[in-house]
Parts: sequence; C-alpha cells; structure tokens
Amino acid sequence: MMDALLASTALGLVAAWPASGLGWLLGRAAETLTADPQARARAWSQAVCLPPAALALMVGVAALPEEATAPVYQAAMASSTFASAASTLSAVSGRALSGFDAAETLGAALILGALGGLVVAGARDVMGRVRLRRIAKAARPAPNDLTLAVRAAARRLDTGRPEVRISDDLDQPLLAGLSTPVILLPRALAEPLDIDRLVPVCAHELAHLKRGDNWRMLFEHLLGGLFWMAPPYALLRARAAAAREEVADALALDGAAPAVRKTYAETLITVLRARAAPTLHPAFTGRGRRLTLMRLQAITEPRARASRARRALIALIGLLAAGATATGSMALAEQADGGGASSRSVITDGKGLRLDIRSDYVRVTNTEVVDGRLRPEDGQVWTYHGDVRVKGRLNSPQVRVLLDGQAPPPGFDATALPKGAIQSLQVTHHQRDQTPSIELNVITKPAL
Repeated sequence: MMDALLASTALGLVAAWPASGLGWLLGRAAETLTADPQARARAWSQAVCLPPAALALMVGVAALPEEATAPVYQAAMASSTFASAASTLSAVSGRALSGFDAAETLGAALILGALGGLVVAGARDVMGRVRLRRIAKAARPAPNDLTLAVRAAARRLDTGRPEVRISDDLDQPLLAGLSTPVILLPRALAEPLDIDRLVPVCAHELAHLKRGDNWRMLFEHLLGGLFWMAPPYALLRARAAAAREEVADALALDGAAPAVRKTYAETLITVLRARAAPTLHPAFTGRGRRLTLMRLQAITEPRARASRARRALIALIGLLAAGATATGSMALAEQADGGGASSRSVITDGKGLRLDIRSDYVRVTNTEVVDGRLRPEDGQVWTYHGDVRVKGRLNSPQVRVLLDGQAPPPGFDATALPKGAIQSLQVTHHQRDQTPSIELNVITKPAL
C-alpha cells in the first residue's frame, strides 16, 4: 500500500484540477459582479492560491498526527455546504488514481513529474534573471528630466524609487530585479516619445513595485512549474496576470485627464505592435492579449470601485471556495491515510450522518426468521473487526449509538475514541415503516 504522505501528495497534485475549477468559478463570479480591477485582481489571486493550498493542506494533514487534524476536519464537515463540495472534490480527485491498478507507480510518477517541472521552472527563472541583470547593466541611464519625473511619480504612489534605464535589447517596458529593481525602457519606445507619455508607462511599473508583483510573479512562475500537468492552473495564472495589469494601470492613471489616458492607451497599442516575440517577465503588456480590449476600455473609461455589498458577496464566494477546497483536501488526505486497513465503508444519509469506517475485515450477517420474526429485529448487521477506526459525524436523528450493547454515557462520541480502542463495530440497518435508521454498537476492547 502506498505511503500515506506520498499518496496525499499525489492526490494533492490531482486535486489541482477541481481546485482550479473552483478558482475559475470564483474569478468569473468576480468579473460578473464588478468591473473594479482591484476586486477582480483579489479574486483571481485567491483563485491562483487554491490548488497550492489544497496540496499544502493535504501534505500537512498526512504529516501531522491524527489527533491534531481530526477536530478541524469534523468541524468543517459539520457544514452541509462544505461537506457536499468536499465530497465532489474528493470523488473527482480520488477516482483519478483509484482507476489504475498501479496506483503507487502512477502516484510516484506524478510527484516526480511535478518536482521536475518545479526544477525546470526554477532553472528558467534563474537564467532569465541572469539575462535581465546583464541587460540592465548594459543599458544606459535615462535622461535626467525623465528620472526626476519618475521620482515624483514614485512619491505620489508612495513606493520605492528604482533607477530608470534605456536598453537596446528589449521590445517592451518592464520592472527587472527583486532586491534592487530597475525600470527598463526599450530604446525604440523611449526615443520617439516625450516625457509626458513615458512617465505614465514608468508609473505603471512603479505600481507593480508598490504591490510587490515582481515577487508575486516569481512565486506564480514556480507554482506554474509545479502544476504544469494541470493546464487549468495556467488559465488561472493568465487571468490573474491580466487583472494585475489593469490594477497597475488604474494606480498609474489615478486622477489623470482623459487626454493622458488616451495617449497611454495609444502607447500600449504601440508596444503591442512592436512585440515580435515574448520576452522575459512581461509587465507593461502582461502575458496574454485576449483581454487587451477589456484593458483598453478600463484605461479610457475608469472603472468605479465595487460597492460594499458586491465586495462582501465576492468575499463570501471566496470564503466558500476556500472552505470547500480545504474540506475536500482534508477528506482526500483522510482517504489516503488508509493505514493497514483492508476494508473501508462510507455511510451517509444526507441529514447529518457521514461515517468513514475502516477495519481489517467486515462480515455481513443476513437476517433470519426466528419465531415468525426477523432477527435481529428487521435489519442487516455489518460487523467490522480488527483495527477499527471511525471518523465523521453522527448528528443524525436516524442514528442510535450503543456502547458494548448498552446506552452510552452522556457526551459519548465514537469518532473521538483513541486509536485501537474499538475491538469491533456492529452497524445494523433497519427499515421500519419505510423509514430507514441505523444502529451503531461500539464494542470496545476488554482493557477499556
């Protein structure tokens, strides 16, 4: 049987698909509710965080002791909304590996593939930054009047004051570097344009610096390598990058006159036409062109800030998406942590009952007629033996719990018993007056 930590990691990589789907729904909901670039950028940034959060949570649950994670999992599953979403996430991701006979081999291949993608992404980033550093070193300083104007823009935006340099080796403006960022302008753009048109372009890069987008792009680039086998994640990153460009535009043009906005849009079109091929770490033009029209409209027609009610609704949708992802991830981690159990059953009635029972083996006792009556009563008994573990929740009115055949003491919770406490578990399914009910008889070991 596959190690629980490795199984959780592999399932976490598979869970990037449904988690990306939840992120897409979150981002699209934000775009439907508002044209405010700030609100949409936050939603898409959260969407990008869902798949890695699911993976990190699954690995954490598998690595931490069960006593530390079980209460959180049970509290999350108490919500019917989260429980339903978690079941869907668990089913979609779990079947991806369960359908293969060599699940252990497939899981190992997924992990090695993801680590390989992360290494490749890291190597590409290092090589790209080395090249950018060489380009920045070879570039010449911008004219003094442009430098002074950019410093004034930096004071207005309350951010750092990076050096502005002009390069012959670029076809678009960008913010280069992490610890000592530099604004690089292509010579083909800087020479024909006057300062009034170049300052908003540099202010756009200053907005990225203020928001820390140079660091954010690094982490997203590495995550893109880790999740390269989940193409939907690349779509999330593209939409998040496009939303960030609109936010940078809005900050750079805050309070600008319509004429300035018009010339800024014309400059953007000029840069797009000049791009013969993608270059390293694009900032001013972003990574995609499909949303260029939306961006141009936002430049020429500033978007009003989203109302408080719409921001609250987007936050609620984000909370639901995060909660569903977290609960589903924990459910998958619990599923992967099968230990040495060879039998697993999930019992649910949609009314508050959800039990995950694992044991060494299970025996089913058919009903039989004794003195003209069905025994035991009118049900069928499933008896779980060996190392029995019970997880989930029991807050259903149709469930009766017994302890060693007797009524349990107040506050008894079968799911809270320590590992190894249950010797066997008898689950009797009744059918009285067409109303199903379940009786759980927890038989503990004699020492307890």
